[in-house]
Amino acid sequence: MPPSVQCPDVGHKAFEKSLRSITIGNADSPQQISKFVRPYHCVSDELNMQYPPGDLQQLDLVEALATFRERRHFVLSTFERNRELFQHSACCIYQFQTVTGNQNTFVFGLFITDGNRNLIDYCVDTLQAHKRRPVLMRLMRAVCTPMSVARRLDH
Repeated sequence: MPPSVQCPDVGHKAFEKSLRSITIGNADSPQQISKFVRPYHCVSDELNMQYPPGDLQQLDLVEALATFRERRHFVLSTFERNRELFQHSACCIYQFQTVTGNQNTFVFGLFITDGNRNLIDYCVDTLQAHKRRPVLMRLMRAVCTPMSVARRLDH
Protein backbone atom coordinates (compact mmCIF):
# COMPACT_ATOMS: atom_id res chain seq x y z
CA MET A 1 0.00 0.00 0.00
CA PRO A 2 1.44 3.42 -0.93
CA PRO A 3 2.35 5.83 1.86
CA SER A 4 -0.10 8.54 2.81
CA VAL A 5 -0.40 11.69 4.89
CA GLN A 6 -3.43 12.94 6.75
CA CYS A 7 -5.54 15.43 4.83
CA PRO A 8 -5.13 18.82 6.51
CA ASP A 9 -7.89 21.27 7.33
CA VAL A 10 -8.25 22.99 3.96
CA GLY A 11 -11.32 25.13 4.66
CA HIS A 12 -13.63 22.97 2.51
CA LYS A 13 -15.61 20.64 4.80
CA ALA A 14 -17.12 18.41 2.09
CA PHE A 15 -13.67 17.80 0.59
CA GLU A 16 -12.11 17.10 3.99
CA LYS A 17 -14.85 14.54 4.80
CA SER A 18 -14.37 12.74 1.50
CA LEU A 19 -10.54 12.68 1.56
CA ARG A 20 -9.23 11.55 4.94
CA SER A 21 -5.68 10.96 3.71
CA ILE A 22 -3.54 11.93 0.73
CA THR A 23 -1.86 9.09 -1.11
CA ILE A 24 1.81 9.71 -1.92
CA GLY A 25 2.22 8.25 -5.40
CA ASN A 26 -0.33 6.80 -7.78
CA ALA A 27 -3.97 7.39 -6.82
CA ASP A 28 -7.28 7.54 -8.65
CA SER A 29 -10.26 8.62 -6.58
CA PRO A 30 -12.98 11.25 -6.96
CA GLN A 31 -10.89 13.61 -4.77
CA GLN A 32 -7.28 12.81 -5.78
CA ILE A 33 -5.67 11.78 -9.02
CA SER A 34 -1.92 11.39 -8.93
CA LYS A 35 0.62 9.81 -11.22
CA PHE A 36 4.20 8.77 -10.53
CA VAL A 37 6.73 9.27 -13.36
CA ARG A 38 9.93 7.27 -13.09
CA PRO A 39 13.35 8.90 -13.57
CA TYR A 40 15.05 8.73 -16.98
CA HIS A 41 17.71 6.36 -15.67
CA CYS A 42 15.20 3.85 -14.27
CA VAL A 43 15.74 0.79 -16.47
CA SER A 44 13.75 -1.98 -14.75
CA ASP A 45 10.06 -2.29 -14.03
CA GLU A 46 8.22 -3.92 -11.13
CA LEU A 47 8.67 -7.33 -12.79
CA ASN A 48 12.43 -6.67 -13.07
CA MET A 49 12.26 -6.55 -16.87
CA GLN A 50 15.01 -4.40 -18.38
CA TYR A 51 14.44 -1.40 -20.67
CA PRO A 52 16.69 1.21 -22.29
CA PRO A 53 17.11 4.46 -20.29
CA GLY A 54 14.16 6.79 -20.79
CA ASP A 55 11.66 4.18 -22.01
CA LEU A 56 9.88 3.73 -18.68
CA GLN A 57 9.86 7.46 -18.04
CA GLN A 58 8.35 8.07 -21.48
CA LEU A 59 5.70 5.41 -20.84
CA ASP A 60 4.76 7.03 -17.52
CA LEU A 61 4.76 10.53 -19.01
CA VAL A 62 2.46 9.55 -21.88
CA GLU A 63 0.03 8.05 -19.35
CA ALA A 64 0.23 11.16 -17.17
CA LEU A 65 -0.39 13.48 -20.11
CA ALA A 66 -3.49 11.48 -21.04
CA THR A 67 -4.71 11.57 -17.43
CA PHE A 68 -4.16 15.32 -17.01
CA ARG A 69 -5.13 16.25 -20.58
CA GLU A 70 -6.81 19.53 -19.55
CA ARG A 71 -3.52 20.65 -17.96
CA ARG A 72 -1.29 18.83 -20.42
CA HIS A 73 0.64 21.96 -21.40
CA PHE A 74 1.47 22.76 -17.76
CA VAL A 75 2.66 19.20 -17.06
CA LEU A 76 4.76 19.02 -20.23
CA SER A 77 6.34 22.47 -19.86
CA THR A 78 7.18 21.81 -16.18
CA PHE A 79 8.70 18.48 -17.09
CA GLU A 80 10.75 20.02 -19.92
CA ARG A 81 12.04 22.86 -17.70
CA ASN A 82 13.17 20.28 -15.14
CA ARG A 83 14.39 17.57 -17.49
CA GLU A 84 17.86 17.52 -15.89
CA LEU A 85 16.36 16.96 -12.42
CA PHE A 86 14.16 14.14 -13.74
CA GLN A 87 17.16 12.29 -15.14
CA HIS A 88 17.76 10.82 -11.68
CA SER A 89 14.64 11.81 -9.73
CA ALA A 90 11.11 10.57 -10.08
CA CYS A 91 8.27 13.02 -10.11
CA CYS A 92 4.68 12.84 -8.98
CA ILE A 93 1.82 14.86 -10.40
CA TYR A 94 -1.08 15.52 -8.01
CA GLN A 95 -4.55 16.84 -8.83
CA PHE A 96 -7.16 17.49 -6.14
CA GLN A 97 -10.83 18.00 -6.84
CA THR A 98 -14.32 17.67 -5.48
CA VAL A 99 -17.63 16.71 -7.02
CA THR A 100 -20.26 19.45 -6.79
CA GLY A 101 -23.93 18.94 -5.97
CA ASN A 102 -24.78 18.88 -9.68
CA GLN A 103 -22.10 16.19 -10.26
CA ASN A 104 -19.57 18.49 -11.94
CA THR A 105 -15.90 18.17 -11.05
CA PHE A 106 -14.38 21.23 -9.39
CA VAL A 107 -10.57 21.01 -9.65
CA PHE A 108 -8.69 22.89 -6.94
CA GLY A 109 -5.42 22.62 -8.83
CA LEU A 110 -2.44 20.52 -9.70
CA PHE A 111 1.13 20.36 -8.41
CA ILE A 112 4.29 18.48 -9.28
CA THR A 113 6.92 17.19 -6.87
CA ASP A 114 10.25 15.47 -7.30
CA GLY A 115 11.04 12.08 -5.77
CA ASN A 116 11.87 13.69 -2.42
CA ARG A 117 8.50 15.47 -2.28
CA ASN A 118 10.01 18.86 -3.08
CA LEU A 119 7.50 21.16 -4.76
CA ILE A 120 8.56 21.83 -8.35
CA ASP A 121 5.57 23.84 -9.62
CA TYR A 122 1.82 24.22 -9.29
CA CYS A 123 -1.14 25.33 -11.37
CA VAL A 124 -4.46 26.89 -10.33
CA ASP A 125 -7.10 27.75 -12.91
CA THR A 126 -7.85 31.46 -12.94
CA LEU A 127 -11.61 30.87 -12.86
CA GLN A 128 -12.53 31.09 -9.16
CA ALA A 129 -8.84 31.10 -8.18
CA HIS A 130 -9.76 32.79 -4.89
CA LYS A 131 -11.56 29.54 -3.90
CA ARG A 132 -9.09 27.09 -5.42
CA ARG A 133 -5.73 28.53 -4.39
CA PRO A 134 -6.08 28.42 -0.55
CA VAL A 135 -7.17 24.77 -0.66
CA LEU A 136 -4.31 23.80 -2.97
CA MET A 137 -1.76 25.69 -0.84
CA ARG A 138 -2.76 23.70 2.27
CA LEU A 139 -2.58 20.43 0.34
CA MET A 140 0.88 21.30 -1.00
CA ARG A 141 2.07 22.05 2.53
CA ALA A 142 0.81 18.64 3.67
CA VAL A 143 2.57 16.72 0.87
CA CYS A 144 5.70 18.72 0.06
CA THR A 145 8.79 19.59 2.07
CA PRO A 146 8.38 22.89 3.95
CA MET A 147 11.52 24.43 2.45
CA SER A 148 10.45 23.69 -1.12
CA VAL A 149 6.99 25.17 -0.57
CA ALA A 150 8.46 28.32 0.97
CA ARG A 151 11.01 28.66 -1.84
CA ARG A 152 8.43 28.14 -4.60
CA LEU A 153 5.78 30.42 -3.12
CA ASP A 154 8.25 33.24 -2.47
CA HIS A 155 9.31 33.42 -6.12
